[in-house]
Amino acid sequence: MTTLVQAGIKGGNAHKHKWTDEERDIVRREYNGTNQKSQQIADKLSYLTGDKVTLFAVKGQAAKMGIMQDKSPDWTEKELERLSELVHRYSITEVAKRLHRSPNAVKIKATRLKLGLRSRDGWFTKREVCGICGVDHKKIQVWIDDGRLKASYHNGVRPSQKGMCMWHIDEQDLRDFIINNSGQLLGRNVDIQQIVWLLVG
Repeated sequence: MTTLVQAGIKGGNAHKHKWTDEERDIVRREYNGTNQKSQQIADKLSYLTGDKVTLFAVKGQAAKMGIMQDKSPDWTEKELERLSELVHRYSITEVAKRLHRSPNAVKIKATRLKLGLRSRDGWFTKREVCGICGVDHKKIQVWIDDGRLKASYHNGVRPSQKGMCMWHIDEQDLRDFIINNSGQLLGRNVDIQQIVWLLVG
């Protein structure tokens, strides 16, 4: 876990934007508690300052200023359709970004609708593990080939280069890999929420 912290997931070496009073004023005026508005503010500040400001940085400032809100508008039929399409393909965090919802809201709604999350019945595809570990498919394949990450052919069929078949990676095997190879999980692209879920439930 120390390596994950050093990688910038929580503090560590991650770049931190230095906030000015003018920028805080923008947050104070425009923030309304939704991820969509937070992203708009982040994009605006990034453009004005030339520095990368993230959605999470905006929400963090809102929390520090005591204006943190949790306004979660009702789900529309279109959003529910998109949720059912995305939840099996992407991480909770990625689905939340695409729907402009909080990860917690996505998880709760998917659970209530019994859509299931990305882990399905306890296994992951290679593509999904790429998203969790924040690396490309070539790196995952290296881990599979050298035996660090156990994987089998889904339905007993070897995956083709055209992607018609999938690697089948059991939840427990992925959990064991994360525990034994935390030093490989570097950078900001790791899905820390999914990793925590895998480790502690």
